[in-house]
Amino acid sequence: MKTLSKNLLLFSICLFTLTILFRFSLSSVLQNRLFSSIWIVAATYGVLVFIIGWTFGKRDNLHLPLYDIGFRFHLATYIICNLIAELWHLIGLQSDYENISYIHLTAIFWGIGLIIHYVIYLVTRKNAIKGIKKSEIFE
Repeated sequence: MKTLSKNLLLFSICLFTLTILFRFSLSSVLQNRLFSSIWIVAATYGVLVFIIGWTFGKRDNLHLPLYDIGFRFHLATYIICNLIAELWHLIGLQSDYENISYIHLTAIFWGIGLIIHYVIYLVTRKNAIKGIKKSEIFE
């Protein structure tokens, strides 16, 4: 398996596991009416997702000269996190205080950010030849 797909697959597995734990923690905190603890759960999740994204992104950059500014990881994160959130509600694992409309709003606003990231990716990709950084080719 190529390093490219291996890193993205390992990232996705870590993210999937972390997101399941986050959803469970969030629902538990909400169900127990510990509303002030929501920020701790969310901040911890956000920091951990950033750390695993950064780690696997760095690994990709070391092994592959591809110029993608982390877009693949951002897209994978968007799909996995939103899919798990939707399924969490579809299966009925949410707390009494969770509303599906918040999940949809999050997906919409995050999707707008993802589209902006994609446009930036397309613009900066002009500094590459067939996805490989020009500096890597002409050194």
